[in-house]
Amino acid sequence: MYSSWRRHAATNATGIEKPVVGTYPEDSDEASETTESQPHNFPSLEDLESEESSELFDLIDKFRELNLNEDISLPQLVVVGDQSSGKSSLLEGLTEISFPVASDLCTRFATQIVLRRVDSLDTNVRATIIPGSEAANNEVLKELRRFDKSIPQAEFTSESFAEILNEASEVMGLPRPGAGTEGTLTPPEKRFSNNILKIELSGPQHPNLTVVDVPGLFHNATIHQTDDDRELIRQLINDYISDSRTIIMAVMDGKNNLANQEVFRMARNVDPEGKRTVGIITKCDQVQQGDERGVIQIARNSVEKLHHGWFVVKNRSTKDIQNGVTIAERHVKEREFFSRPPWNSLPRERIGIDKLKPFLAHLLLEHVRAEFPRLLAEINSLVVDTERSLQELGETRATPMEQRMYLTRIANDYGRRVTDYLDGRLRDAADMQSPLKIRTLIQNLNDEFGARMKAAGHTRRFKEVDGREEGDDAQSSRHAPAKQDDIYTWIWQIYRNSRGPELPGLVNPNILIEVFREQSANWSNISRDYVSEAMAIVTRFNSEILKRVVVDENVRRKLAANLSRATTDAVNKAYQELSQLLEAEHSGILLTVNDEFARKLDEVRQQRVLGRLRAVQVQPNGAGAQAINALDNLMRAVVLSNEESAVYDIHDVLKCYYHISLKRFTDNVIIQVIEGNLLGRSGPIRLLNTDYISGLEQGELTNIAKEDWQVASTRRELMSRLERAKSAQEAASILSI
Repeated sequence: MYSSWRRHAATNATGIEKPVVGTYPEDSDEASETTESQPHNFPSLEDLESEESSELFDLIDKFRELNLNEDISLPQLVVVGDQSSGKSSLLEGLTEISFPVASDLCTRFATQIVLRRVDSLDTNVRATIIPGSEAANNEVLKELRRFDKSIPQAEFTSESFAEILNEASEVMGLPRPGAGTEGTLTPPEKRFSNNILKIELSGPQHPNLTVVDVPGLFHNATIHQTDDDRELIRQLINDYISDSRTIIMAVMDGKNNLANQEVFRMARNVDPEGKRTVGIITKCDQVQQGDERGVIQIARNSVEKLHHGWFVVKNRSTKDIQNGVTIAERHVKEREFFSRPPWNSLPRERIGIDKLKPFLAHLLLEHVRAEFPRLLAEINSLVVDTERSLQELGETRATPMEQRMYLTRIANDYGRRVTDYLDGRLRDAADMQSPLKIRTLIQNLNDEFGARMKAAGHTRRFKEVDGREEGDDAQSSRHAPAKQDDIYTWIWQIYRNSRGPELPGLVNPNILIEVFREQSANWSNISRDYVSEAMAIVTRFNSEILKRVVVDENVRRKLAANLSRATTDAVNKAYQELSQLLEAEHSGILLTVNDEFARKLDEVRQQRVLGRLRAVQVQPNGAGAQAINALDNLMRAVVLSNEESAVYDIHDVLKCYYHISLKRFTDNVIIQVIEGNLLGRSGPIRLLNTDYISGLEQGELTNIAKEDWQVASTRRELMSRLERAKSAQEAASILSI
């Protein structure tokens, strides 16, 4: 079946742009001659009865029921015209069912009329609603889809049709046709709908044909139709006819000047070459005597040249309806009217409903055949593109289980990345200053911390035994010792002010604790600044890694906010650990089992004695008196006063202990505070884990992981589009077998 459609499409690859049998050349002189001399062979209903055409039209109708026209342009034939143009009467002739005819009637939705050729005479007229895009609410959709009316065709009257229109309007939430809107609170968006009323008819008298009827244009506002309504209808018509796959069936009131009929101006704007427009002239029986020639010239395609030419019809008039003229009688009266001059000068193939119906069916069939391969390609592309768009949105997070699984995957990915970055296994951090190079940044900070503690951890500089200040640490630092007074003087003052009941020459043991505490007072600020800087590195790292792990910005923000309390607790715990280390160094006794302390202290004491001895110049070959003087000098150099001995000893003990304690404290801060707390298992860098996700309460879980309403709305729209496209694919594949 599909291969036959491809063959048809190949012979008419341009679709509606290729003239069909019975159209006119575009030159007006040739058109006049052609209509007089050449025969026009339109297909008969029997020629159009093929199973192929029926199934093909059914497939396009199925696409429209799926609302595929929201995504892809569908081949269609749309009838447009003024309310007074005789459009409804024309449709009545095409369908052979009675349409409600009233000058003040205004339908507020499009009507799709489906004709199918069957052998049975016992058929029904079925009315259903195809929900439009505005019917997003499930309850509204259910209500619209529940609308299903079926009436035997023999019993279908204009009154029953009017009642269907009324009921359909109510289901769509619209005013009834003919109901006034002036002075009401009905907003414009509630006066018209993009839902479609579908009317299905079948019988041996019908070709396979689908026509979409849109509300008619009007020019003067009434109580039933406002100026807003007029603009909305104009926009609705323009939306339909602007579609390049729409064949425009433009209806002209024969008794009115063509230049005054707006629908043709609108058609010309969207189809300037007239390649997809068919003109139909109605009310030919009401044309004033003497004006027939002008109408006939239009019908000959000599005035408004259309690619598919013109047709003339005679519909039932209001008087005919009042007199009970049936539709069958209408056909007879139409044939009789056009058999008389001057109308009989027109080609027979361009006269009457009997010729118009098969022409439209053939035109639409060829149009659908030509477009069908491209249509299938667009459907396939729509599926691929929509699936790609859904992939870019990420996995759905509608249920609690989906939300927890989503966050669990994030936590696992986060944990793997943290481990890699801490171990120095960098993935995407080529920049040396990248926040992701956390191990490098922390190691560099550790070095800076150690250097800062060594250079500025003390409040006063220690002395060498020769009286010089220890080291060359005059480098600038915001933590440089603030006290510039001599350390010996400072120790002597404390010694003098701290004397207790001890004997002269002995040192109060509390003095060492006091001088150490004051000498290491800078440790607190330096170490707290270090922890603060380390925390800043951790914070930047967390922020950067979350950007890579959590694509959804809202989820990332909410996740960080939810973790903030635990992060604060972890940071506080790190500072508590630091406080405990400081307290351990500054409270209680001074304590170390490090052998280095005793070794260094002995070394300093020996150096101090040797230094004093070097200061005494003894003459080895001197006389007795000189030898006695040298011995006196030696004794005075070696034996110090009690206070001097105490000050030097306090200084030397403090110096040896301070350096050992400094190294111990520096290492402990790095290991216990930074590595153990900030970078450890319970630190802020490790909080996002599967245990944390498992412990989230339902409310927290939903608040963090639920999709943003815009993302959710986009996902629903994409899912709906994918469902439409895949359903269309399936329908097409079944038919193509």
